[in-house]
Amino acid sequence: MLKYFAHLHARTFIAHHFMLELMFVMSLFLFIIVPSVSASKRLQERSLYMNSVEAGATTFYRLGFRYMSPDPVGSIELLFCEDPIPYHPCDVPPGLDVSSVTLGDQTGETGFSITEQTVNKLVLSRPAIGPIDPFSSYVLNGVVNPADTSKAFAVRIKTFTTTNATGPQVDFGSVRGQVTDGVIIQTQVPPMLVFCLAQQVVYNCGGTNGVYFTDMGELSTESTLTAQSQMAVGTNASGGFAIITDGTSMSAGTNVIPGLDQPTESQVGVNQFGINLVENTTPVVGTDPEGEWANAIPASDYSQPNHYKYVPGDVVAYSPNVSLMKKFTVSYIVNVSPSLRPGVYSTTVNYIATGRF
Repeated sequence: MLKYFAHLHARTFIAHHFMLELMFVMSLFLFIIVPSVSASKRLQERSLYMNSVEAGATTFYRLGFRYMSPDPVGSIELLFCEDPIPYHPCDVPPGLDVSSVTLGDQTGETGFSITEQTVNKLVLSRPAIGPIDPFSSYVLNGVVNPADTSKAFAVRIKTFTTTNATGPQVDFGSVRGQVTDGVIIQTQVPPMLVFCLAQQVVYNCGGTNGVYFTDMGELSTESTLTAQSQMAVGTNASGGFAIITDGTSMSAGTNVIPGLDQPTESQVGVNQFGINLVENTTPVVGTDPEGEWANAIPASDYSQPNHYKYVPGDVVAYSPNVSLMKKFTVSYIVNVSPSLRPGVYSTTVNYIATGRF
């Protein structure tokens, strides 16, 4: 009988040994697999949008991810570290600061508010409920970017059933970001004043006829001598422009034809020298200003048809603010009395344009 049992044991030893190994393997399999059904899951579709990636800038971040577990979520912990690995020590990225962050727009799983924050940690909390709209995003306003542009940083994300980010975590994951030295693109519109003057000028000062001398003819007590010149001006000065006159009235030695000190009609047989910047019928001379910019106008004393004036230093045209090109025609009149001494009468009238920047 003993021999029989010994023989049976010998024949079944291999089978016994195989069953023990199988049970061990099955036990090991169950030990490894079964707990993972309820373990934390990795958050999916994770993203980080940084509105500014300039080092040290204060900006907003938009953090997005998809919840994977069906367990209720009552809080989210956001930990800003140099390393994204969740079980490694968390070194704070130099310069980063989320201690003044406010929570902006929320999509997907909403209802969170910030309940805890430090320089590198935020806790978002709400009453614990199961995810209904898994893909979610959260805007963090007032993040101060890290100062080190040589390496990336991470936001470690953990979700919890509790409302204070304690106890077992539900899901986890990390996102990466990096700041840079921004490319600075800078330009400016320089102060601009365009001014041209001649007997005839192109509206945009693209050219002139190059004539700066006019022979008005022979003085007469029975008719008015006339002449014209033109000038165009434009500026981007916020205070606009002003054109002033400079120069004496017409003279021959010590004999002078006086300039009119008030807007006055032309009178044959009276000593008069005057100008205006509008169209006239008495005598027929001049034309109204040309151009779309209605704010560029002749001064009131020089904008009255058939009335003339000339006082050196007067503003003859101006604009109160920005005015691109406007063309003015200046009309000149000369009248003389019978008592005027003979001579060659002349003058040089200068016009000075200034921008009020």
